[in-house]
Amino acid sequence: MSSNKFFNKLADFLILLPIFWSFTGLFHLYNGDKILVVLTLISALVSVIKYKKSAIVINIKSKYVWLMYSLLFISITADILSIYNPINIRAIAILCVFLTFLPYQLITRKVLIFSCFIGCINALLFVYHFTYIDPVNRRFWPINAIPFATYICFISAIVFILLLTSKMIKGKIILSLTLVISIMSLAITETRGALVALLPTLISIYFYYAYQRKTLKKSIVISLISTTLIFATVYPVIKERIIGTYQEITQIDDGNTDTSIGLRLNFWKAGINLIEQSPFFGYGHNYYSQLNQLAKEKVIIQAAANYKPPHFHNQFIDIAVKCGLLGLTFLLVLLFTPIYFVRNKYSLNALCIYSFISILILSGLTDVPFFHKQIFIIYFLCVGIFLSREKFES
Repeated sequence: MSSNKFFNKLADFLILLPIFWSFTGLFHLYNGDKILVVLTLISALVSVIKYKKSAIVINIKSKYVWLMYSLLFISITADILSIYNPINIRAIAILCVFLTFLPYQLITRKVLIFSCFIGCINALLFVYHFTYIDPVNRRFWPINAIPFATYICFISAIVFILLLTSKMIKGKIILSLTLVISIMSLAITETRGALVALLPTLISIYFYYAYQRKTLKKSIVISLISTTLIFATVYPVIKERIIGTYQEITQIDDGNTDTSIGLRLNFWKAGINLIEQSPFFGYGHNYYSQLNQLAKEKVIIQAAANYKPPHFHNQFIDIAVKCGLLGLTFLLVLLFTPIYFVRNKYSLNALCIYSFISILILSGLTDVPFFHKQIFIIYFLCVGIFLSREKFES
């Protein structure tokens, strides 16, 4: 390999480093976003050196990039005015810089497969280590198991869609192995909400793709066989979680809501009550005293109020409590805006964007994905990548 080719490949690798890190180290270390700041600045500098201003000229015309800068402006303004700010400034600033300087022609199918493969290996090593080698309660992992499982869902969706659209046998084998690894990793996390988010998303994408290709009947048979095999494979891992879930539901039926599921139900009930009391502007972080009042009124149990939840275990209830219905409306608009930006509604890129939105909405029913800066970063990063790939490929 000539020195020019070597340095070109090295430059491209450095430019893509933030993507590789976002699929691995961002979720492996608690402060992985701080390292991402350095990698993003390196990526931007190398991009300018190699591609001059060509990438910037193209990217600055993107409506999506301007949406990111709008979020950055809103976040900074809220901080200056001491208004409750659900947007992490560092996270949105990273996205703005990276999406401005990234030459999207570098995001090839091979890069996506490699990113997902190392992401799945990272996920499996992470969950296996903290589950079997050095067992630690899920709450004390470097990153909480629930957002970590949501991250696995994003990677799994990309892998699944790449597999659906793969034409090479070698590619199908690699992607099938990667998908199996990701699903096993997800099962080991024992995160119910993530499974509820991923499975309906993959099934919907599969049948949507089959309908477009007019292979719906054949796909139903294949999906039934695949689902049976997957469930048989992961059942030994999730068996205890299934039994535990059944026992919790039984306790709730008997009136005991001081359980994991029961507390969530109390948080949702409290959130809905708080929304009714302050529907337009919300409480920000000043809602703990209200929880004690709701406990005195027997609306929720005292254990739920004593827990002092930092969020309400539901993205939509949480944002409505803290930012009012205006904040909820803004969140919904933000979630569905990428669909408006999609040109080819049936492309690989479009399917990936649909799957990200679906996963975020479904996982948001039992968690607050945007509350976690890592999920915030990887969601908007992936949406930006696939929107720009579509534009580049058109």
